[in-house]
Amino acid sequence: MCRSPLSPIIGGSFRTFSDFSILPRSQLAFIHSRSGPMLNIAHRGFSAQYPENTILSFQKALELGVTWIELDLQTTADDQLVVMHDATVDRTTDGTGPVSEKTLEEVLALDAGIHRDEVFRNQRVPTFDQVLDQLDPVPRIVVELKFSGFDAIPRVLDAIASAGAQSRTVISSFDLPKLPRVKALAPEMPLTALLKAEGRETQELISMTIDLGAHTIAPRCSDIDRSLVEQAHDAGLLVRAWGLGRDQGEEMSRMMDCGVDGMTTDCPDILQRLVRERGLT
Repeated sequence: MCRSPLSPIIGGSFRTFSDFSILPRSQLAFIHSRSGPMLNIAHRGFSAQYPENTILSFQKALELGVTWIELDLQTTADDQLVVMHDATVDRTTDGTGPVSEKTLEEVLALDAGIHRDEVFRNQRVPTFDQVLDQLDPVPRIVVELKFSGFDAIPRVLDAIASAGAQSRTVISSFDLPKLPRVKALAPEMPLTALLKAEGRETQELISMTIDLGAHTIAPRCSDIDRSLVEQAHDAGLLVRAWGLGRDQGEEMSRMMDCGVDGMTTDCPDILQRLVRERGLT
């Protein structure tokens, strides 16, 4: 791996990853040419029907023909990257307590399926490396950084580079200061700013996204209308929706009418059907 030094940023020693060579941001061909005009991103895998953020959930999404999955990363007490949304293991496993206070061995011993249904007993929390290496067909991945702080960011990028996954990975976060850190280390890595409008005007959200170095703005679907999409597109950004409600099909149809570029959904089967019906494949 080729690396070049970068001046320390706020007390940390960060590196650039020059082998993150993705097509120019203005083209965004990496995002569109490989999945078509509407991105169907399986949120934590096929999580409407299978235990979220497990190899099973990701594999079932891929078996639908979906080419994009979304996952969340936390870090263990021994600084290993595991795929889990929450800061604690309580909701999705048979354990209790913070992920960050458990070793990798302890996390891997947890049952990540039994809370969903007895039929899923013995599903395990995967490591990031396992997701990068074991899925077939090989997916495109949206990686949401959930861990606290910035120290694990170089490890995330190292794992992506070691798996040769630079050209099929997008990094996202609600913790927006993380995105410039990623940008400093991997300037060509596509970034997504996950946003909640919270009363802010559309142009403020767009400016925030651009200032962060992101190529995609991702507001909650309830904050998206056609005007937001048009203004974002005029600014050279893609628009991804998240937070689809219980009426997933209705929300998806509205997002398509607004012209979004993609959606993150627990129900990739429903979105896949709607995309096909509208000829957006």
